[in-house]
Amino acid sequence: MIDSRTRQSLGRTRQTDMDPSTLSSWALLIAEALRSRGIDAADLFRRAHMPPAQLQDPNARYPVRSMQRLWTLAVEATGDPCLGLDVGAAWHPTSFHALGYSALAARSLREALILFGRYCRVVSTGVRADVLDEHGEVSVRLSILFRDVPASESAVRAAMLAALASVLALCRAVRGASIDPVRVTFSHADDGACSRVQSFFRCPVVFGAPQDALVFSAHELDRELNTANPTLLRINEQAIANYAARLKSADVVESVRAELIRQLPSGEVDQTAVARSLNMSLRSMQRKLKHSGTNFRALLDETRGRLAEQYCHDSTLSATELAFLVGFSDPSSLSRAMRRWNRQKSPTAPQN
Repeated sequence: MIDSRTRQSLGRTRQTDMDPSTLSSWALLIAEALRSRGIDAADLFRRAHMPPAQLQDPNARYPVRSMQRLWTLAVEATGDPCLGLDVGAAWHPTSFHALGYSALAARSLREALILFGRYCRVVSTGVRADVLDEHGEVSVRLSILFRDVPASESAVRAAMLAALASVLALCRAVRGASIDPVRVTFSHADDGACSRVQSFFRCPVVFGAPQDALVFSAHELDRELNTANPTLLRINEQAIANYAARLKSADVVESVRAELIRQLPSGEVDQTAVARSLNMSLRSMQRKLKHSGTNFRALLDETRGRLAEQYCHDSTLSATELAFLVGFSDPSSLSRAMRRWNRQKSPTAPQN
């Protein structure tokens, strides 16, 4: 039974979707880490102005401001600067909504990390993930987007440690075996817990670096995985794209991309219809896309190309069905488009 005060607080949280927010399933990992230490997690959640009952709703979100308060309280209560490490290591596929299951069905670790970079905002709209391929190495760089959100230094350190640990936990779950980074870098100074951090990441740890990042050897990420399942990947990516669109953020690119994935199987996609489905005028959508450095035609082409490459690995699809799913009337039109996409590929382009 939810009391009136909790219900009012819950309502306020749901009304702040435009503010930076974090998925409740991520907060649940913090609650479980606190409980395992015999700490009253519900009390800390209430002190952080986060209704504990919301943890039971996998689609609910907490404001980033509240999450930062929770991290501060949690580190103080445990006295453990490596609390974030335990939180990230406890990662489970549901911690990232459908993104976790999309990663598990990916063809390679590189594909799983690209998905993480594309849909990271589903986990938290306060963090950006960039997946970059440089000189035979692939780095996953995390950046805090909302630096105007007040946070203690201990909260920022714990949150970033948890985030990078969760990415490595995801990689190890996808591989089904151990994989170690080339190195891990943190922008904060060494807090005296280096040995525990190094024990988990099993690689050189650099503190005071320009960015927070995990760095992998590219050839380690490109091995095809026996657990790849293109059908499940398609289903789960549709679910995560739809969820991302419902966040109603200012990022119209993500909303248009999700709508394209939904509408492509219906045939030729009309941008007026896409704008209408997003409850905005065509001119408004075009203006926002231009402001984001793209346009409808380029986004349509990029989405088609990515989906076509993904669907090609699904042996259950015929050539005609594959063409249909990406909005082409026949396989020959798709073949011509795929030749063009292959010519346009650049191995040094950022993969995010």
